[in-house]
Amino acid sequence: MKNRKYVFFVVLAIALFMSFVVINGLVVPIGRSLELVIPGSEEMRFGIDIRGGVDAAFEPVDLDRNPSRQELESARSIMETRLDNLNILDRDVTIDEQNGYIILRFPWQSTETDFDPEKAIAELGETAMLTFRNEAGDVLVTGSHVESASVGTHPETGGYIVQLEFDDEGAELFSEATRVLIGKPINIYMDDTLIQSAIVENHIPNGQGIITGMSGLEGAKALSDKINAGALPFSLTSRNHSTISPSLGSGALNTMVTAGIIAFVVICILLVVYYRLPGFVACISLLIQVSGVLLSLSVPQITLTLTGIAGVILSIGMGVDANVIISERISEEIKSGRSLSYAISLGFKNSFSSVFDGNITMLIVGVILMALGSGSLLSFAYTLMVGIFFNFVAGVTASRLMIYSLSQFKFLQKPELYSCLSKRVTKEKFTNIFGKRKILFSISLVVILIGIIMTFVPGFGAQLDIQFKGGSLLKYNYTGDIDPDRAASITSGIINRVVSAQTTTDLNTDQKRLVINIAGDYGLDVREQEEMDEALKTEFPDANLELSESSMVEPFFGKMFLTNGIKAMILAGISVLIYVWIRFRRIGGLSAGLTALIALSVDLFVVYTVYVLFKLPIGDSFVAVILTIIGYSVNDTIVVYDRIRENYKLHRRDGLETITNLSITQTLGRTINTSVAVFLSVALIYITAAINGIESVQTFALPMAIGVVSGCYTSVCIAGPLWVIIKNRKGSTHKM
Repeated sequence: MKNRKYVFFVVLAIALFMSFVVINGLVVPIGRSLELVIPGSEEMRFGIDIRGGVDAAFEPVDLDRNPSRQELESARSIMETRLDNLNILDRDVTIDEQNGYIILRFPWQSTETDFDPEKAIAELGETAMLTFRNEAGDVLVTGSHVESASVGTHPETGGYIVQLEFDDEGAELFSEATRVLIGKPINIYMDDTLIQSAIVENHIPNGQGIITGMSGLEGAKALSDKINAGALPFSLTSRNHSTISPSLGSGALNTMVTAGIIAFVVICILLVVYYRLPGFVACISLLIQVSGVLLSLSVPQITLTLTGIAGVILSIGMGVDANVIISERISEEIKSGRSLSYAISLGFKNSFSSVFDGNITMLIVGVILMALGSGSLLSFAYTLMVGIFFNFVAGVTASRLMIYSLSQFKFLQKPELYSCLSKRVTKEKFTNIFGKRKILFSISLVVILIGIIMTFVPGFGAQLDIQFKGGSLLKYNYTGDIDPDRAASITSGIINRVVSAQTTTDLNTDQKRLVINIAGDYGLDVREQEEMDEALKTEFPDANLELSESSMVEPFFGKMFLTNGIKAMILAGISVLIYVWIRFRRIGGLSAGLTALIALSVDLFVVYTVYVLFKLPIGDSFVAVILTIIGYSVNDTIVVYDRIRENYKLHRRDGLETITNLSITQTLGRTINTSVAVFLSVALIYITAAINGIESVQTFALPMAIGVVSGCYTSVCIAGPLWVIIKNRKGSTHKM
């Protein structure tokens, strides 16, 4: 082994430098006039749920009738696609069919200088209809016939262009237009703005065209994004737009940051106490991973939403898991009598397949969500995929380099420094999980039955938030200060429905408004409205509250979000099943994949039961928790299957029950330690939120904490024993 003691200090320096840049940012001069700016944590773009933003109500321009529901839904879908293209992943878009409005909320702060909300609002309301016209102004081809638009460079000038691919009908129309107009100009318009006029030199029959004269890459991309998003059925203008307070409450960000720092310190202490020197290395590795993920959000200014934070928590949990698996395997080899250098080598070698399979299954989920999802699903997918990348960089590569480096110092070559507190597991000493399967299965069944029964008990059931169900929006003008959380609590107590509240300030008039969101398929009756008004005025006597506007709105999570989300989940489940089938074919991959999905289903139902029992509103926090638990559950199960696959080679004749019990017991320390680390992190978020009275964060943290415990339970107590039952019924105990 080469003497590379210095490597540890190099990696440590990189970790400290990355954490410094995350906190303070960095400005690097490039030449005389250019500089590279890496924003620090203060300049990160947080979602509307965390830091607030802009509330705008759009109405049609020059439309002598109320738009139909179909037209509003079409406009909403196109607007959401445009928001994705603008990298605004956290937003609420809904429709008020009664008044013909589209209501939009997206993140922004008045201190931001690199994003102009008024310009974004104006662009979102543009019809964006691309047309090709002759000199007389006759429309020859429209953008509805464009299948795709992409950015390219001109082969002769090198300038940026937009390349167009027409559908079959559009190709015929464009071919006919260029045939007739040879030697004459063809004009390209975006709405009523001429963006290019060119002389047709040749007949173009192949259904392809280009738009030149772009100001640069940014202009070309903006135009291609508009074309790909499609044209609105009518142009829209903003009736009014206001700044809006965070939907999670004003203290949500500070609460989660404080809890996150405390959780990181607690996790590091646990790792060092239990795993000693590898635990210390794991702490540095986690610092690199956390810093890398945050830099990957701040540099491109990706909006960090609640679901994005869930993705960060999941990726960090997998980072802890990777280091725990490696530390456990090194400890096993040392307790088996291996030399230190050989134990380290075998530890990394034997742990790689578990780390690899767990991360690849999550990468599959991330890629599918990125391809099919929209809005907050994209935020989760991005943070998850970035976290997986840094897990391999930090959790595998950096950890290996540091442990090898430290092991070359004589005073650090004591085997006990690399041996964890757990005892070595052998065939003679294991926990008989399979023998207790009936009791273990019954516990899960009882929880599921409780969830089903409580769904139909009056006062419980699934309480859908306005994001899923739609409902009423009430806007009150006020003066002075108002606590929106208190207003929501008062309103909810009167009408017994899911209520949230935010405050807004009109950007033009500085008028303050209290916006109350009430979930439900129906509005308020006169008595409820009067009681609510009276209670609010009594609670805030100096606020001069006056109801200014009320409307019924559709769910904030629109049809496109839900449809694409469901498609992504189904496809991700099928893809994970196929991957497990292929990777674990030695132990019956299809059975392994099916039992992994069954265990996952139990976890998801446990999370649902938590929402029902504690009467928690099902909204964006539910989406964030579900996505995170999917990751933990599948990863935990993969680790167990990996050890079963390994033990099957060594103990083929011992029977599936023995192999499974041995494998579960061998991975039990890793499963519990990883789950405890993540549970403590989320529990600290919950406790901090409870102390500060931030109910919205508690709604996220409580089911997340219980879901992590469930993921640990099902991977140990459900997946393995159920797999054995299925395999035994196939009569394949010794035929794999």
